[in-house]
Order: sequence, then C-alpha cells, then structure tokens
Amino acid sequence: MQRTRCSFTALFNDIHLPHNCLTTVNPDDTDLTADICGIKVRAPLYINAITGGALSSESVNRRLAMLAKKYALPMAVGSQAAGLKHPGLAFTYRVARKYNPQGVLIANLPAAASLQQARSAVAMLDAQILQLFLNPAQELVMAEGDPLEEGLLDNIAAVCAGISVPVIIKEVGFGIDARAARSLAAAGVSAIDVGGRGGTNFAWIEGRRNPSSWWKPFTSWGLPTPVCVADVVYNGPGIQVLASGGVDDGLRALKCLCLGAAAVGTAGGILRQLRKGFAQADRYLEDYLRQLRVGMALLGVKTLPELAAVPLAVTGRFRELIEQRGIDPLIYAQRGN
Repeated sequence: MQRTRCSFTALFNDIHLPHNCLTTVNPDDTDLTADICGIKVRAPLYINAITGGALSSESVNRRLAMLAKKYALPMAVGSQAAGLKHPGLAFTYRVARKYNPQGVLIANLPAAASLQQARSAVAMLDAQILQLFLNPAQELVMAEGDPLEEGLLDNIAAVCAGISVPVIIKEVGFGIDARAARSLAAAGVSAIDVGGRGGTNFAWIEGRRNPSSWWKPFTSWGLPTPVCVADVVYNGPGIQVLASGGVDDGLRALKCLCLGAAAVGTAGGILRQLRKGFAQADRYLEDYLRQLRVGMALLGVKTLPELAAVPLAVTGRFRELIEQRGIDPLIYAQRGN
C-alpha cells in the first residue's frame, strides 16, 4: 500500500509505558497545558506545516484553521515562499488567520530565506512564531532541487536576531541530532522540531519523479523521531524540543513527551483524515487528545511535567541507537524510584 511505501520504521514500539494499576486519575482530571516557545497552549499538540501556495491549498488551510480553532491548537502553514513570490496566492495562507483570528499561527519558510522574507511571512499571517525548515535530503533527491549553499547557519542566525517572534527550526522528515541542535541553538533558535524519520517520506515522494531509480536506497535515510528526541534532550544544548515525524496518535505523542519533548506535531496523520472529510479529521483530533488523556491517567499522572519521572522500558533498535549516542537506558528505567 502507498502508506507503507511512504513511511519509515519509527521505533515507537521499542518504547514501553508502565501501566499503573493503582491509578486514581481520571482522563478529565488531566491537565494538558503546555508551552511552545514561551506561548501557553491548551495541549501539547500542533498542526504542522502541510500546504499553501496553490489554489487548492485554500480549502485545506481553511478546514485546518477551523479545527485548530475548535481544539485551540497552534497551526503552521506550508512554505510561504510561493505566496511571497506570487502575492496573488497569499490568500491560501491568510485564510488560516481569517478562520482562526485569535489562534496561534506559525509562519513557514525554508531556512535559507532572507530576513526580509521572514518578516513578510510573519506579517502575512500576523503569526506569533516563525518556523524555518531544513530539507537537504529532499532537495538532493528532487529532480529539480535547489543546490545547497554555504552560509546556512549564518543566515539562520541573522533571521533569529532580526525577527520579532521566536523561531522554530524543523526538519522535514530526516531528523535533527544533538550535534546539529547545538549549532542551531548557538544561532539563536528558540525550539527544535526534530522532524524525524517515521512519517511522510519525502525521498520516496520526490524520488518517483526522477527518470531513473538511483534514489531508492535513500528512502530509508534519516534518524527515527524518538531517537532524535532522546538525543537532543539528553545530549543537546538544553533547548526546547518538539517532536514530529510519524507521531500520528496520542500514545506515540505520550512516548515523545516522556522522552522530554515539550509538544508534538501532526501533519500526515491529520491530512490523511482530512482527505476523507472534515468530520474524519475532527474525530482524529478528538481521539488524539483523548488518547493523551487516557494514557496519562493510566500512568497515574495529571500534568505534563510529571511525565519526566515516569519510568520507561526501552528495547530493541531504539535501545541500541541511544546507547551508541551515550545514553544509558537505565536513566529511563530508574526514573521515579
């Protein structure tokens, strides 16, 4: 099936949450209040960048904005590069603000965008946060991809220093590790969305448009999302970590939160449901948040900060990969003792 071919193995099954048989916490007792880049939000979930810049994008962003408003979720639009280049397409992004006038919106551009472009993208949406995305693997596999240029970190630093809103750096599905996170933190970013392997596979999506098949080995390229989260939290610079990349349900989200992520993002998961209709996407988000609450109740915790003390059993390939990054699995197993 297409879903399987487009996806990676994300290793979430190697992370085991402990059941608390003596819990007295009910799902409605849980408090999902979180913080993203210093902005208080009602739940540790945001709608990640999906689309913009094509006429058909207006409908998608309009419905996503309606859902974001209903569930009080932050929402990132897709890359605004097309809207800046062709002002007549700006409405496909601005619709998000029109249908969610008080919500938290996240502007979106490539990390190579100029400071002026960044300011224009934020102004287009009256956005509270700017998301800059990194996508070298996608560009190098893409038949018409742009060449990679020097000075990327300097450009990110210039944008961070000159913009009036916090900046999130995001990978598009191949992951950010602790070493890169340290460089990005030094450049001034406020948070890192690890955007790891596990969700939409852009090497496969872009590779299919090549006339040959040289790109196929790269469909397994990248770092799994939970490994990125563990690595940046444990070995990184103490920066806020956000998790996306195959975090398609509340239990996967809960595992990322237990590993130290401050919030999680969904893109492919909600888009697949939205294609089936607005009601399906609505149910998806309702179920996602319910899964988070029930999971917390079964762990016996009421608030997100308590998740840092929840003991985890980690096994298999995930355990092997974090051990290679100097992380002792016992730091998770012995928490809360």
